[in-house]
Amino acid sequence: MQNDYQQVVKEVFLRHLIEGSIKDNEALHVTTGVSIVDLSTHRTILNHNQDTEQFAASINKLPVGLLLLEDLRSGKLSLDQTLTWTADDRRDGFGDYDKPDSPTSAPLRDVLKDMLNKSGNTAVRIMVNNALGGAVKVNERLAAKPQLSHTRLQPLDANRFYLGNSTPHDSLWALDQMMRKQDKYAKFMKDAMSTNIFEDFGVRSQLADSEYILLANKIGTLDDVEGNNRHDVGIIYNKKTKKSYGYSLFTTAPYNETDPVATTQADQSLKDMGRSMLRFAGSRKTYDYVGNGEWRKHIERRVNY
Repeated sequence: MQNDYQQVVKEVFLRHLIEGSIKDNEALHVTTGVSIVDLSTHRTILNHNQDTEQFAASINKLPVGLLLLEDLRSGKLSLDQTLTWTADDRRDGFGDYDKPDSPTSAPLRDVLKDMLNKSGNTAVRIMVNNALGGAVKVNERLAAKPQLSHTRLQPLDANRFYLGNSTPHDSLWALDQMMRKQDKYAKFMKDAMSTNIFEDFGVRSQLADSEYILLANKIGTLDDVEGNNRHDVGIIYNKKTKKSYGYSLFTTAPYNETDPVATTQADQSLKDMGRSMLRFAGSRKTYDYVGNGEWRKHIERRVNY
């Protein structure tokens, strides 16, 4: 009974902290969507605008990953099969295959890791067009999943597409489905996301304790005249307590080249919410912001909730 009461108090305080970040965002007209779920009990801790569509940016690499996972499990695809593409398929980004003069063929496993670990933009194009049959077929499969009713790619022609829209609810559902059954394919994807390269962004930027806190996440960022997107979707797992928490944080700030204060706040809010969630999940080591772009390691000595 005492443990139940402590958990309730912790959740109340977590909601208080997250709602404070949401309020700060919305004071600057930053559209904010949040979904936080206790995956051990499938119970919602907090929802805010969880069904409000925002441009997903790279977050929609998660539903693409979910479809790939289905095809790997069915035997339609293999991690070892070779995918080929052309130099015209290259897109700018952080991925290995986004680089000039990068290879135009590779095993599916390498392309998949590049898509999830480095958020490769060429990699997702290869996966959609060369492994899943194109954006239209991807959308047909997404439409068959009622839990992804807001998630679609945006086809431009037979070969080109935008990653399209999603919501906090849809994206967290996709990630949860990817990680729910830990076979060799899901483990491969989990390992790619738990070691992703974006260590200075969102929740991962606050993760100073990796001994027993595991974070598998995917980020999405895009600056566009229709709004600057900053998103982070992930699962936090405590190896000691065996508890896992899913989160989906979506923000879209007004586009303003000369005054990026709203986008700066959106960036900061993901760090603030991340620090709160990591402490809630049991991490006693996080980072506190001390100004001028500097972070100081914070070590918890007792539960603060």
